[in-house]
Amino acid sequence: MATRVRSRSRSRCRGFIIRIINDASININFENDGPASKVSPMDTSFAPSVPSTPSVSRAAPSPWALAAAGTLFSFLWASAFIAGKIGFTACGPLTLLSLRFTLVGLVLAVALALQRQRLRVSGRAVLAGLLSNAVYLGLAYSGMTHVPAALTAIIVCTTPLLVVALGAWLGRERLGARAGWGLALAFGAVVMIMGQRLHLDGLAPWAVGLIAAGTLALALGTRLNQGVAGREDPWQVACAQLLASGLVLLPLAWATEGLQVRWGAAFWGSLLYQAGPVSLGTTLILLWLVRQGGASRASSFHLLSPFFSIALAVGLLGERLYPLDLLGLLPLVAGMALVLHRPAPARR
Repeated sequence: MATRVRSRSRSRCRGFIIRIINDASININFENDGPASKVSPMDTSFAPSVPSTPSVSRAAPSPWALAAAGTLFSFLWASAFIAGKIGFTACGPLTLLSLRFTLVGLVLAVALALQRQRLRVSGRAVLAGLLSNAVYLGLAYSGMTHVPAALTAIIVCTTPLLVVALGAWLGRERLGARAGWGLALAFGAVVMIMGQRLHLDGLAPWAVGLIAAGTLALALGTRLNQGVAGREDPWQVACAQLLASGLVLLPLAWATEGLQVRWGAAFWGSLLYQAGPVSLGTTLILLWLVRQGGASRASSFHLLSPFFSIALAVGLLGERLYPLDLLGLLPLVAGMALVLHRPAPARR
């Protein structure tokens, strides 16, 4: 009896998540004089395709282009943790994030207004942005106030495994045996590094738990973004996602931190760097990677983040480097190579 109840509960939970992913299509119109599904002419390559109309297929980007974009994404992503640590010396984490998201969102809104664009995005895009920005970073940055930046990045780089698990659970995406072994190898390396850090650094479990919960939100947001990439204008998506995230975090920052800021080079440098290259740059690169390679392969670039984070944390923040940190990078990079490997198509 208990087994049937648990099975029924899991089925209902899975069905609920599937409905969120499939039916989160309520369009948000900031103007009421047109259909919500119309895509702005800013970038027509992101218009949805019509199945009944034949179209010319585009050449897929080379593996080198994917690797270069993914590496840049990973570096920017990893550097955000370092910039965040620097910003924490001037204000609280939620204050920094709310100002960061609101600033870049307003800049994008002005740019779209100058182009006479109507900001129309789907509910799925907004939900994905809230999970990938407000929930993920709100939890991760709060935990990072008590956890080294390098370890935070190591925890976050487990996102690919969670994305794959969600995809398999929901029946959305399949990976071959090679990619599966690659993810397992890389995840094992991450667990090895994280276990040593927890033991030697004596970190607060609740802080690590916040980062882990934020990582789960990021995985779900990445999965939802797969339904956005290629169907909606990336500039409009980025604008809506960042504005929504900033507006959600702003009252939380006011209630918990009082929006107190010590104005200075640390604050402005951290804010402007995260608002520009990090927020805008990583959002657009991630949407492109998801569109070109799928959610799981796009998330696999998080596996490079610990390498950059450890190097930046040691060089800029003076964080301690353990020998096992470097040793763990070897299976991590090997696992990523297995995930990104695509066999050449058979000749006919």
